[in-house]
Amino acid sequence: MLDIFLLRKSVITLLQEVYESHPNASMVGLYKMRKPILLAKHPEVVKTIIHTEFSSFSDHVPLDVKTDPLMASDAFFSSGERWRHIRYVITKAFSTKKLKNITEIIREECDKFVEFIDKKLDGKEVMEVNAKNLFSRLTTQVSASAVFGIDGEALGDKDLPESFISMMDGVFEVKTLTGIRQNIILLLPMISKFFQVSFAPSWVNRTFIKIANDIREFRKSREIFRDDFMQHAIDYERDGKWGEGMVNCHVFSFFAEGYETSSLTLSATAYLLSKHPEIQERVRDEVVALLDKYEGICYEAVNEMTYLDRVVREALRLFSPAGSMQKICTKPITLQGPDGLTCSLKPGDEVFVSIMGIHKDPKIWKNPNEFNPDRFAKNSEESRSKYVYLSFGEGPRKCPGMRMGIIQVKSAIAVILKNYIIEPSSKMIEPVKIDPKYFMISPIGGFRIKLRHLHTQITSTTNLHKYN
Repeated sequence: MLDIFLLRKSVITLLQEVYESHPNASMVGLYKMRKPILLAKHPEVVKTIIHTEFSSFSDHVPLDVKTDPLMASDAFFSSGERWRHIRYVITKAFSTKKLKNITEIIREECDKFVEFIDKKLDGKEVMEVNAKNLFSRLTTQVSASAVFGIDGEALGDKDLPESFISMMDGVFEVKTLTGIRQNIILLLPMISKFFQVSFAPSWVNRTFIKIANDIREFRKSREIFRDDFMQHAIDYERDGKWGEGMVNCHVFSFFAEGYETSSLTLSATAYLLSKHPEIQERVRDEVVALLDKYEGICYEAVNEMTYLDRVVREALRLFSPAGSMQKICTKPITLQGPDGLTCSLKPGDEVFVSIMGIHKDPKIWKNPNEFNPDRFAKNSEESRSKYVYLSFGEGPRKCPGMRMGIIQVKSAIAVILKNYIIEPSSKMIEPVKIDPKYFMISPIGGFRIKLRHLHTQITSTTNLHKYN
């Protein structure tokens, strides 16, 4: 664990290394400082932990509500009755009707996003970008509109110090201080509470709360009703059972998760498509045909992008934002693997699952390091245990925003491929190594790509009719 605290490697990388160094074991014991912890490996053991015996592992590492008044009530950091309430509110926000409305927002923001990229190109044939930085601007726009019904102001020439994108960077930017802070909180929660180490900087909490409160007061004073996530949270918190600030907690969680995990997924997908032009071309054929059929992005068009769906899911297998899971035992239980190994756990014991270990296991996936979207063809996916694909989790804590996340990612990739060719960048550091300064998956140096206007690449009359 010393390598983790010295930022030599991430928790995700360490757990994957342990997973791979014990190829035949259903579970492995290791130490976090002086405390023994368990790494669950076999899919049946994982299923027991996150589904069959969920009540024995329902808790997650909590945050201190005093230092993290917003993120402490995120579903990821909540447990017990509070978690069940938060999940209920969030889940109700993703009905099919609401997702169709959100898809309209995504369509509008994607159109603005293309204009933004065109302005950056400014007559140039190609531009080199950090994909995460680029796509974060789109996810900021979508989150601001879907949550508050306002412009996220992320597509301008300059980011203001207290803008939404500056706030999200304050929480998620990959840098040394962020890595130290997040490692202390997630691995040494008692120390983080004693020293009042916060996941989100205090200025982010203050600024976001002020914006949320101002918008609520403005709506109330003018009797304005909007069908957005803020109004959804207000409606579900009218009884005040969970405190006056719970609405702000809901909207922050929705905003932050829509911002970060989607931009990470978009970055990985764009990078992989840049390395596989034949797959990129196949996706382009699909999305251009459907965008023409439906006259742009809409819920139905996105749902019919079945090959793109496979591409995104395969990108998530290779670069799942949450590369590991951490569970807290809540009552005595003995786990038993199919190999005969057993482990008796007591309340407070910690259990980890290496998502990346499972996703790269050659016993589960043929040629696991290969980018092959056809793994997720219908006939292939149906024969696979769902507990070996964990990008969205499984069981009662499975990500409730999965459908929205997929819609946002597919929509963005669709409009990018309709307008641009994604090419490899010489600035991309390969082979890809996970940055130890972050608790999720982000490569050292970021995902670097080039974007080239599609029309500048098309030279033959044979291809002109396809995209013009």
